[in-house]
Amino acid sequence: MWNLEDILGRINELDKLGGLRFMILHVLGKGPKTGSEIIDAVQWHRKRVYEVLESHYPHQLRKVENGSLMSFKPSSGSVYPMLKKLVAEGLLIKRNDGEYELTEAGHGTNNRILGSISQNALTEPIDRSAIAIETALNEIDSYISFLEDINKKKLIIHEKRLENFMERLQKIKKSI
Repeated sequence: MWNLEDILGRINELDKLGGLRFMILHVLGKGPKTGSEIIDAVQWHRKRVYEVLESHYPHQLRKVENGSLMSFKPSSGSVYPMLKKLVAEGLLIKRNDGEYELTEAGHGTNNRILGSISQNALTEPIDRSAIAIETALNEIDSYISFLEDINKKKLIIHEKRLENFMERLQKIKKSI
């Protein structure tokens, strides 16, 4: 499991490699938008990412200095040149009403990037239980590794508790 600094580092790296490009394509996958609506949608998505991270790493997130994630709203000076570039690449068209829309190639790019992930994945409520389960299992795995390295003589006095844990895990396994 990644720690918060890893996640933020990956978000920064995505931004450097074209995260804004991806976000524009993603938000336009929901339908045509003006440039200012695109800016607002990207801002909303960045806030959601921050909220999810804050819910899982509340104390760590406050300690981490990260300007790019904290500045939720992309500047018009970055969005409009990217829109122009995406139009030139044939991924978007700018309609007569001023809204940008994905072309067939743009939809294809979105599908390749997202694969089997739902186009609504960033807007639908996140199943926090899945994240919590993964976190708990990673913690348990770490503690088991620790106990495997302990001198077995030190574990003898905890044998009953270990048996109890095993029984409880067996019940969970049988219930699935």
